[in-house]
Amino acid sequence: MTRRWDLLERDRELAVLAAAVRSAAAGVGCVVLVGGEAGIGKTSLVRALEAECADEIPFLTGGCEALSVPVPLAPLRELSQAAGAGDLASAGAGDPLTLAGRLLTALAGRAPAVAVIEDAHWADPLTLDLVRILARRIEPVGVVLIVTYRDDEAVANPALALLLGDLATSPAVVRVALAPLSPAAVRRLAEERGLEPSRLLAATGGNPFLVVETIAGGGTLPASVRDAALARVGRLSAAARRAIDAAAVIGGRFDPGLLEAVVPGSGGGIEEALARGVLVADGAGLRFRHDLIREAIETSISPVRRSELHAAVVFALRGVPGAADNARLAHHAERAGLAAEACRYATLASAEAERLGALRETQLQAARALALAVDLTDDERFELLMRHSRAANFASTRYEDAVHSAEAALAIAERAADPLRQGQALGALAGALWSFDRTAGARAAAERAIAVLEPTREPAARARAHATYIRMEAAAFNPDVAVRHGPQALRLAADAGLADVCIDISISVALARGHRGEGEALTLLRQALDAARAAGLTIQVVRAYVNLAFVAALLRDHALADEVTAEALTACEELHTPIPARAIEGFRARSLLDRGRWDDAVEAGERSARIWHAEVPLARAIEGLIRERRGEGGGEALIREAWQALPAGVEGSRHAGLRVALAEAAWLRGDVVGARAHLPAPGEWLTVAPFARPAAELALWGRRLGVAPTALPGAPPPGAPPPVRLELAGEWRAAVRAWRELEAPYEAALAALPGDERAARQALAALHRLGASAAARAFTRDRVTRGARPARGPRRSTAAHPAGLTRREQEVLEALATGATNPAIAAALHLSERTVAHHVSAILGKLGVADRAAAVRAARARGLVQDGPAASAIWAGGPMSGGR
Repeated sequence: MTRRWDLLERDRELAVLAAAVRSAAAGVGCVVLVGGEAGIGKTSLVRALEAECADEIPFLTGGCEALSVPVPLAPLRELSQAAGAGDLASAGAGDPLTLAGRLLTALAGRAPAVAVIEDAHWADPLTLDLVRILARRIEPVGVVLIVTYRDDEAVANPALALLLGDLATSPAVVRVALAPLSPAAVRRLAEERGLEPSRLLAATGGNPFLVVETIAGGGTLPASVRDAALARVGRLSAAARRAIDAAAVIGGRFDPGLLEAVVPGSGGGIEEALARGVLVADGAGLRFRHDLIREAIETSISPVRRSELHAAVVFALRGVPGAADNARLAHHAERAGLAAEACRYATLASAEAERLGALRETQLQAARALALAVDLTDDERFELLMRHSRAANFASTRYEDAVHSAEAALAIAERAADPLRQGQALGALAGALWSFDRTAGARAAAERAIAVLEPTREPAARARAHATYIRMEAAAFNPDVAVRHGPQALRLAADAGLADVCIDISISVALARGHRGEGEALTLLRQALDAARAAGLTIQVVRAYVNLAFVAALLRDHALADEVTAEALTACEELHTPIPARAIEGFRARSLLDRGRWDDAVEAGERSARIWHAEVPLARAIEGLIRERRGEGGGEALIREAWQALPAGVEGSRHAGLRVALAEAAWLRGDVVGARAHLPAPGEWLTVAPFARPAAELALWGRRLGVAPTALPGAPPPGAPPPVRLELAGEWRAAVRAWRELEAPYEAALAALPGDERAARQALAALHRLGASAAARAFTRDRVTRGARPARGPRRSTAAHPAGLTRREQEVLEALATGATNPAIAAALHLSERTVAHHVSAILGKLGVADRAAAVRAARARGLVQDGPAASAIWAGGPMSGGR
């Protein structure tokens, strides 16, 4: 039972935890984050809650340990076993959603229950990813998940810092921050034991652990936390100290049998340590009363003795029945100086971590084994290097780590003249170079991988090589190549039984079709997403979302873009994949730009650029283009910086998109010659043409800039959208209508450049509504160059209208809202039906919609017309009868 003075001034915090337990008993779960400095009383608070509630609700506990490389999922595996569901690590491949679902099911089977994760500041990233998922799913389950952590060490664990930030606004999360004891509380404790309160407060800062240890030491003020912890241990006998030293090396929580194997005859020493309050019982095991005591003891042991104890732990762990804990063995073997054993155990631990999906631990254990590298064969070194490269490509902050490991693996395979391993290493190298944005080198490595693997007739390796190559061609080089190679690659993957590779290839081929302007791509990507979800393939789920959001924006399917963005960002947050989430924000910025929602587009672009990723240049270019259209400063510089940030070498879709932005920016400034210079040269059109949207837009700018059609070979591409085809064919009226149907007000305005005066006036009004003052000036300048009279801009009253409608157009819009027909409107307003039709057409253009019903919906959404009986009454009593 926790002593009362350990919990002084913790009534409020204990009440918060007790309320969470009552909610769990009522079927409503939550996560409680208990933070505070070392020694502040986090564990004491949880133990007090357990003492108060354990008769009514089960408590399950899992803890994290301060190992050099954490055991992946260690606390959650303990929770799973405590819930009677076995070791979570035996569940199979480490898809976070699947693992979290299985753990939640296991905990729900014990509900109502309290699950505790102690010392999360030492947790591995995969554990914290699962906590993030659990926090989103725990409310319908009667489980309280309590997570304790040292808040002053959260920065040292970036994954924990991210988790705390991500959960800041979650409704299912409760925070409990433990503060030091107040001067009044310290005074009370000091006076009860005859101590000087001010000296005790000054020495301890009100830290409960230090206060308790000082009092236990008879009032001797500690010089440090270490001194306070060792003061209690100093009263132990030599036999007890030997047992406690070994226990400190084993870890904060341990099995008495393991300690007995390390220090035979330790039973008496354990009893003494329990009596002195150094150790406490923890179910069938033991733990230190506070980890600060364990840390102090471990650091006080001489280096030679500490190495001997680590070696003894290695030998003892080998004799533990059941599966070997290779991560723990690697830790102790390395600390013992047993290089060969540490290398062997680290190699095994890296393979286990990769199977679980714990990529950071995979990389660290592989790096440990490679650094020790005792008695490794070339085959073993090759496998370690490949595993390290795969993990570093996703987990490392330095992409070059993945590149260097893949290159070293390739060198081993080439020395052995092993084509299968050469192909595997080249595939890993291609992936690493691609992440490093060295796209030309990545494609070359992927092509080499296919070339060396083809003679092997090994379907799995060949399928993976083809999948890598197709992904690169689809994303950046030539979608036509990806589409052509897709069927063969799918057959290879299917023959090898590689479901993940089949889905990956399907995503790539669908992306390629999207680049070619094929609407079917959206259906194919949805199907791939569903298949990836069903198979629990996290990487493919994220990739399908990213490409679905991209293609929806690319094809101007704005409703789908909005739907997918919301869905995908939720999934990315749950899976903790921030870079894909930021890329999706960039695609949304493009969709918002197309719709004329420019302020929203800038905000989405800024969110996208918070973390560097391959789409950041396009996100910054969107902001630059909006600035140029509005006549604000700095826009062109942003677009040029974006161009310079793209990888050099073969141009792809991103280069083509930025060419469009650079050409338009030059046109806006009146630099026609400069704008033409950004169009591809005749020989460069072959690399641009497969990407339907940027190729079509470049062809359109070529026409607007007076470039001869012969200089634009193959334009427009087969997948060019209808309005582009109409504009290039000189059918400007149809093009304006088609752009409006795609919710593209800016493009609809520019399509009216060769139009009549009335169309030009409407276009200028649309540009002014968008705030595109520089575009309006360029439009007028271009019209004059073409020999047309300068179009008159909107009247002041029209410009002041939220949608740029004239007074008469507003009257017609109000009539449309009542369902009035053109003849009825004409009769009421004393206009001809032809004039009314013209007004209706202008309204559609200014609202950026395709038909009357859509105009009414848009007007109501923007508050431009009254809704309901009031609007109908105006027309029932005679429209305009109020003397408007």
